[in-house]
Amino acid sequence: MQRFVIGLSAPTNFKIKGFPGFVSYSIIMDVLESIDPDIIALRRSGKIPTDFAVRPLRSEGGTWILDVTTLSWGLTEALTKAVLEGVLETKLGVFDVKNVRVEAIDPKQIISSSVAVKKFSVRFKTPTFFRAEGGVRGGVFIPMPIPSRMISNLHKIWNTFFGDMEGEDEREEFRKWLDSWAILVSGLSIRTKKIEEEGKFYVGFVGIVNFAANASYYDEKFLKKVDALLRFGELANVGGLRSKGFGVISYLRSSEGSSRKSGTSHSC
Repeated sequence: MQRFVIGLSAPTNFKIKGFPGFVSYSIIMDVLESIDPDIIALRRSGKIPTDFAVRPLRSEGGTWILDVTTLSWGLTEALTKAVLEGVLETKLGVFDVKNVRVEAIDPKQIISSSVAVKKFSVRFKTPTFFRAEGGVRGGVFIPMPIPSRMISNLHKIWNTFFGDMEGEDEREEFRKWLDSWAILVSGLSIRTKKIEEEGKFYVGFVGIVNFAANASYYDEKFLKKVDALLRFGELANVGGLRSKGFGVISYLRSSEGSSRKSGTSHSC
């Protein structure tokens, strides 16, 4: 897993229209298409898992910041190649690469340094929603911070790209544990936001949510897993449209046990 924070000089008269996460997505897809058009066709069709997450494009002191996490080696190589060429050619114009910071994150280290977290907070920086089966055309969108859906979503992403965190029996036990409300919402200050993209509307929530472990279902092993997955979520985003800048989070353990913020997320 690699995180690229790329400083860009934008084309003349460049302006962001709409949600800036869509711009980050567009830049990445255009760059990848210039390298391998066939793989982009597969990505757009949804036939391969989404192996990257972006933060919305932002401006800092005259430099545009493209912040992306890659979850597959093939994508990491492609993006590295593009950055080394010094320019990113997109349908929005040509962006010159001014600087780049690359951070390699070892999933095993995330697991080994996890703690059994009893209380924690999550700040949902950009609109976040989860999907559930039912309805039509991709299921039902849920713009609510349901703990089991949040953790299950991150668990699925992790297992897709890094292999299973556990054996099949323990995986099923963990899912049942989550579904039993082993993690509870203890407080929240959120609001919903509606984002439009080419005539489609997405509704997600933003704000701060406090969570607590349900004492009736305390399990140290599973709570360590929750901690690892939320730290992973700071890099991979959570919920739907992660590759378009939705579901950007920051995670904070409470002072009970540990108060260390994971330090992997940047402002949007």
